[in-house]
Amino acid sequence: MPDGRSSTGQVAIHSVLLPYSYKVLLFGRNLPKSGPKSTPEPGVGGNVSTVYDVTSGTYVVTPNYETLFCAGHTTMSDGNVVAAGGDMGFGYDWMKEGRDVVRIFYPSSNKWETLPGVKLSEYRWYPTQVNLPDDRVIIVSGFLDDPARQTGKPAPSIDVFDYKSKSIVVRKSRYDLGKSFFTNITPGYQLYPAVFLMNWVDPAKPDDWFLFMYTCRTGQIVRFTSDNNFIPMWNMPGLPIDNMCTSFSAMGSAVILPLRPAKGYEFEVAIFGGGTQGKGMDCKSGKGMDCKGVCNAPAAKTIFRMRLPKASEALKGNWPKDWVWSGNQKYEEMPFPRVFADAVLLPNGKIVVLNGAQRGVPGGGIDGGSTAKEGAYTAIVYDPEAPSGQRISTLATSGIHRYYHSNALLLPSGDIWVAGSEQADCLDSCASGGKAPPDQEYRAELLQLPYAFNPNRPVITAISSNTVPYGGKLKINFETFGKGFVNKVSVIPPGANTHSLNMMQRVVFLKITARNKDNERPRWVEVVMPTKNDRVLNPGPYMLWVVDDDLPAKEARWIALKA
Repeated sequence: MPDGRSSTGQVAIHSVLLPYSYKVLLFGRNLPKSGPKSTPEPGVGGNVSTVYDVTSGTYVVTPNYETLFCAGHTTMSDGNVVAAGGDMGFGYDWMKEGRDVVRIFYPSSNKWETLPGVKLSEYRWYPTQVNLPDDRVIIVSGFLDDPARQTGKPAPSIDVFDYKSKSIVVRKSRYDLGKSFFTNITPGYQLYPAVFLMNWVDPAKPDDWFLFMYTCRTGQIVRFTSDNNFIPMWNMPGLPIDNMCTSFSAMGSAVILPLRPAKGYEFEVAIFGGGTQGKGMDCKSGKGMDCKGVCNAPAAKTIFRMRLPKASEALKGNWPKDWVWSGNQKYEEMPFPRVFADAVLLPNGKIVVLNGAQRGVPGGGIDGGSTAKEGAYTAIVYDPEAPSGQRISTLATSGIHRYYHSNALLLPSGDIWVAGSEQADCLDSCASGGKAPPDQEYRAELLQLPYAFNPNRPVITAISSNTVPYGGKLKINFETFGKGFVNKVSVIPPGANTHSLNMMQRVVFLKITARNKDNERPRWVEVVMPTKNDRVLNPGPYMLWVVDDDLPAKEARWIALKA
């Protein structure tokens, strides 16, 4: 990214890395008319979407007039992006209702298409999307509208969109799902719940799928059956800290820990940071969304880990007794508290946690009203494989605060692209309604990890194919300059992030089946892709990395996994 001012054009509330590129699709609020204090960038006007080129630091406008703000979004097997739900049109003729529509973004043309006649079962503002390997998209929850508005009620239902037929093929209302289902036992916390596709298989019912669902303080494992029913299987234990909320609308960030063949692709989730739910606000109703009680609520330092058993054990009813213990407590602690954390998986299996604030909760609008302060400026890296107490180290410190509606994505260079935020520090006083001014952030940054400055990173020089099937082999040629021994190969899909939730993020390590002899040149390794029955990867584009000890390749190669 070039030196000097670099504008993303749109505040990076939503970001998707476009496959085979260093370009990022951004979308957010409709500017300038969604608020009198909004300050749109040149050429953006009322549009809600841009594509930002990291290499040049420039953007192009990609017009869309069905309100995309707070939609769900995932990348499909062909590299196109599906975005479902969003916000209302605010009564403007040029901005249409977005809460019940499904759209597709085509990177090849930089154009959006809203699918005619395809309507979600109900309005969805802040829904979560999860892709299945057959390109069906499970669309979970959201709200009918902003909870502060009269129509602000949860939408505890599920739609399944079939990308191939461009139609909604499953509609499950709150009544269909039942009183004990995840969306009905967490009615006030349906804003971007963490929902992950698990790798379990039931041999007796091999066409069923399993989902990890979590929001605020409540989690559930759910079976999605071949006859299109969602069945709750197990409720996770509660958090051991009172008044804490995490992995809900930017309260904290949840990720699947690296999936490794040597461990049988053990499925474990980590949740970083969160809010401590301040005891209230000092101002009268309708004023001061950022007064003392919320503004000064300390964020959480916690890292919770939930390790799930193998499917065979879970199907017998052998569930975990609790969260993973660290020493004498059920969680680890980061060096400082963080709400609105973004957690980014690295090709070497480590996790970077960045962005956010040290006090407050998510909140505020286009005209300000922040509910957080004290930026968490310093990133950390977490090594889930290191011994307890030795997993965390600090990284670089930014000079830009990244509060609510900020973003972070892994790039093919191994750097992390950082952008977004639209709020200033909240106010301790209730004067003038206690409303802090807006602070829309259009600058982008790169967080470069220590390995970025290491001259010994391997370089991928060739791969045997740009496409590979399930269970297929791939030969990777490379040059090394350090120890000269590639001991890991990993793949990572392009990120699709919003509100601290990267909806299909995962890193999967590949099994190395052969390698060059010590003195043989060029250096190479042969890897085998997971099988379809391993259920750790969906068909689609991936960044492929070789890793020399702890050093990932200088740049990833893109490959496509085919069904």
